[in-house]
Amino acid sequence: MRHFSSKIDFDKIFFLTENDVTDDGKMVRIVIVGAGVSGLTCARRLRYLLKKRPHKITILEARDRIGGRTFSIPELNLDLGASWIFSHHSAVRALAHELNISTLDQYETGLSRMDTRTGDIQSIAMGRIHGDAKRLKGGTGSLCAAMFNELSTQNEATITVQLNSPIINITCNDDGLITVILRDHRSILADYIVLALPPKLLTSNIQLIPALPQAVTKQLNECVTWMASTCKAILVYERAWWRDQKLSGFAVSRQNKAQEWHDASSETCNALFVFCQAGTTKQQVIDATIRIFGNNAVNPTAVYMTDWSDEAFTSSSGTDGAGGHPHVSNICRQSHWNGRLWLSSSEISDADGGFLEGAVRRGTQVADQLAALVKKNEVLP
Repeated sequence: MRHFSSKIDFDKIFFLTENDVTDDGKMVRIVIVGAGVSGLTCARRLRYLLKKRPHKITILEARDRIGGRTFSIPELNLDLGASWIFSHHSAVRALAHELNISTLDQYETGLSRMDTRTGDIQSIAMGRIHGDAKRLKGGTGSLCAAMFNELSTQNEATITVQLNSPIINITCNDDGLITVILRDHRSILADYIVLALPPKLLTSNIQLIPALPQAVTKQLNECVTWMASTCKAILVYERAWWRDQKLSGFAVSRQNKAQEWHDASSETCNALFVFCQAGTTKQQVIDATIRIFGNNAVNPTAVYMTDWSDEAFTSSSGTDGAGGHPHVSNICRQSHWNGRLWLSSSEISDADGGFLEGAVRRGTQVADQLAALVKKNEVLP
C-alpha cells in the first residue's frame, strides 16, 4: 500500500517551541485539533476574523501529514479519500475558487456495467448519475495544501501546526483555562479549543474533563464516521479502454468486495477508482474489475489503495462507518464549557455531514461563532 499527500513545503511548518507549552506557563490561546478540511477552514476563517486582535492559533494533528480524510496523488489528479464536490456544495466550491483551485468534470459518457443478482454482467444506459459533480485539479488534498501554505506564509506569528501530536486528555480548569495533554506527555494551555476530528474517535481516544453532557456523548458515540469502513483503490492504465468501448467507467457489483467503479481520468492519467469493503486486497480489486469489464483490465500500470478502516486517526473500529450518512442534532453543534469547547468535524455539520461541504460549512460556522465570542468577551490581550 502506497500513501501520498499533496505537495507541501514542510520547511514552512511552524512547530510548537518550548515557549508554547506549560513549562514556562505561556498560553496558546486557541487550539484546533485536526488539520483536515474542517480544522484548516476554521483556522483560516479565524485568522481573518481576528486579524485586528492579537491571537495565536495552534493546530494539532495526530497524523504525520495534513489533510485528514483527503488523501491525494496531486500530479495525477487522483484521490484516495474524499473526491467529489456536488452541484449544491456551494461552500466548498466557493473555497476552491478563493484558493484558485480549478475543477475537473466527472466523466459519465457511455453505458454503465451492472453485476446482477443472478451473476450476469449487463450494460445499461443510466445517464448522468452524478449530476454536475466535480473533482479538483490536484485532488481534494489541494484544498488543505493551499490553506496550509496560505496560513504558514502569511501568519508566521499567529499560526502554528504540529504533526504527530495525538491528544489523550483535555481538561477545563477551575479558572476557565484549558489544559491539553498530548500522548508524549507535553501539555498546552488554551483559552478555547476546537475539536475537528470524527465524533467516535473523539469519544474513544480523548478524555474530556468535565465530560460532555450525556445526551451529546450518546449522539457522538452513535454518529457514523464517513469513509471509516471503506477501502478505496485506484487502477491506472495506459489508455482509457472503457471509453473506447463506449462505457462510462461506472459499474456496480454486490458479488465482490470491490463494489463500485468510477472513471477517475484526467489529462495526466487514465484511471478507474473503486469503492471496496474494508479488508479488500489489491488482487481482489483487479479480479473484480476483470469480471466486470473484461480482459482489458488485466494489467494496470499502477494500483494505489488506502483502507480507511486501518487508519487509526479516522476509525476507532471496523464498524465506525456502518450505516448511512452521519447525522447529529443541534445539541452537538452548541459550544460547551461556557463557550470554550467547540465540535467541528464534517459529521457535526447541519448539512452534508461527512462530505467536504459539511467540513467547510462546520469549520466556517465554528469560526464565526467563536470569533464573535472572543470579540464580545475581549479575553485576548
